[in-house]
Parts: sequence; C-alpha cells; structure tokens
Amino acid sequence: MTTNTDQDDVARWAATAGRRSLTQRVAAHGARLFGSSKRQPTDRRSGLTTDNSEVPWAVRQRVLREYHTATLAQARRGSEDLVRAGFNTGAVPYGYRPRRVRVSPSGRRTRWRTRLVIEPAEAITVKLIFRWRAEAGLDTAAIRRRLIQARCPAPRDPETGLEGVWTRAAVRAILRNPKYTGRQVWGRHHHGRRVPRAQWVWSQEWVHPPLVTVTEFTAANRHQWRVDTPPTGNGGTTACAG
Repeated sequence: MTTNTDQDDVARWAATAGRRSLTQRVAAHGARLFGSSKRQPTDRRSGLTTDNSEVPWAVRQRVLREYHTATLAQARRGSEDLVRAGFNTGAVPYGYRPRRVRVSPSGRRTRWRTRLVIEPAEAITVKLIFRWRAEAGLDTAAIRRRLIQARCPAPRDPETGLEGVWTRAAVRAILRNPKYTGRQVWGRHHHGRRVPRAQWVWSQEWVHPPLVTVTEFTAANRHQWRVDTPPTGNGGTTACAG
C-alpha cells in the first residue's frame, strides 16, 4: 500500500463501514492498493478481464489489523491520561461511590469524569478487613465468616445494584486493590493475567481519600508487595455500622 496521507486516517476510513468499496475509500485518501493475488473475472462475451474493485483478503486483513492496533493504542493512551489525572476507570471499588465531575480541556468539549468519594459503612468494613488480615493474620475464609457474623454490608451486584453476598474472592479483591491507599492505578491485569507491577500506571498521591495506610496495605499483602509501592496515607479502623 502506498499513500500520501496519514496512515492512521487511511486505516480508519478503510476499516469503517460505508457504501463504497474498500478500494474506493482508500483511493479517496490518495492511496493505491497493489499486490492482488486474486484472479480477475473475465467477461465471457468480450474475453476481457474486468475489475470489480475487490481487494485481496490478505490486504484487507492487514488494513483491519493496523486499524485495530491503532485504535487500541489510542484507547490505552486515553485511559492512562485519565488515571494520571486522578479519575477512576472501570468498576468503582467497594468502600467508595462515584462522583461525576465536569472537565473542560483546553480547546475541547466538556466531558464527564469520575472521582471517588467514601461510602461510610463500606469504608469501615474495608478497614476491618485490612486489620483482620494484617494484625490477626486471618485468611480470606476466616475474614468472610467474620464479615457475615458482623452483618457488614456486602458488595453490590454490578448488574442489579442489589447487595450481594460475601465470598472469599470479594475479600481477596479488596485486600489486593491499591486504590485504597488513595491513588488511582490502571493496567494491573491484561486478558485475565496479572501484569508486572513496574508496568502499572499510577496517579499522583491523594487523588481520593485513602482508607488504609501504605503500612497497613503492605502488611496485609506482605508476600506480594514492597513497602514503597503504594503512597503514604492515613487510615484508622472502627466497627461495622448497623
């Protein structure tokens, strides 16, 4: 493929749907496609080869792959910028509630972003979970039993919004979430697999109220964390409400 314009623009126009063929859409941007391995159809009456403006499968797939790669890279950059600015991406952690804020970037239209604010009853539960883990050395099964006995509010179902039930997985997710130290973090997992900590994207300190200190977080995850990984913060512990 040869072109006299930006390759991302060509890939975007070539990959998006429209009434024109892929060849026509690429040509509209000053590009030409070469290397067809397809046998061109022949007019039976005239014996001449005709051109139906079809593009070889391999060329089409390459264009689509390039467009997909460029789109993913753009989305990643957008997520990284949001996290560095202190905005929440993805699910809101247990213990917090979302607060929508309006952001007006220079020269761009106003957008809505999400900050985290404390949900008091759930925040108390988070602090208890870290205390039971760090000070009492309880495993996730024992912590789960204590939460049920204390009638601490369980995480809500993301689809229905109704209160769910405590599970070991829910307890583990809370213990391993560094957002409780007051920083936003993104990129901890990729396709269900854990990503090395050096590749995570972090915000500055104190972008939202912390629920535990770095010392408490590290003590609860002493086999996975170094003391200097999350930021410094404050966090006390009280009993479940209600």
